[in-house]
Order: sequence, then C-alpha cells, then structure tokens
Amino acid sequence: MDRQEFMGFLQSEEEHFDIAEAPLDGKNGVYVKNKTYDTETHFTNEVIANMELEDLLVATHQGRNIEHMTRVTGYFSKVAGWNKGKLGELKDRSRVSKV
Repeated sequence: MDRQEFMGFLQSEEEHFDIAEAPLDGKNGVYVKNKTYDTETHFTNEVIANMELEDLLVATHQGRNIEHMTRVTGYFSKVAGWNKGKLGELKDRSRVSKV
C-alpha cells in the first residue's frame, strides 16, 4: 500500500484514529492510535508498503475486536447490542458450576 494513501485514509477517519509520524528503534514510520480499541501501533514505512489497507487496520485492533457472547436459558446472545441495564444484570450474575 502507498504510505500517503494509508495516511490519507487515517486522516479521513479522524474520529477513529490519531496518527503521528515518528521513528521507532531508528526506523521511520507512523504511530497509529486506534480510539475505538484504545491501542497504539507503530508501522514502519516498509510494513506499510508490503501490506494491504485492511490488514493494516486489523493490526491496529491488537486482538481487542472480539464479540462477547453469553448463554441465558439455552440461547446465545451477543452482548454488544445490550443496553446499560442488561449489561448491569450480566455483571451481577453469579456462575454455578456443575458437580
């Protein structure tokens, strides 16, 4: 991917990313802060040139883009769509182990 194209995309998504050009261990590159997942990743110019945009963006998640699911009375449900009250109920639940 072209470095300027990568930088342009990140700048157009400023509500999700902060960027700063700075070297790391003597290698020039870009620091990308992913505001959604609260992560900071350094990409060297060489890495940017050898990866596709989608792969670069996935790397900014650093494994934090997971979906939490729970099972209530036999049904699975994604927690991401729950309101504040339902999330509070989930937090207050206690686990029962089978003996």
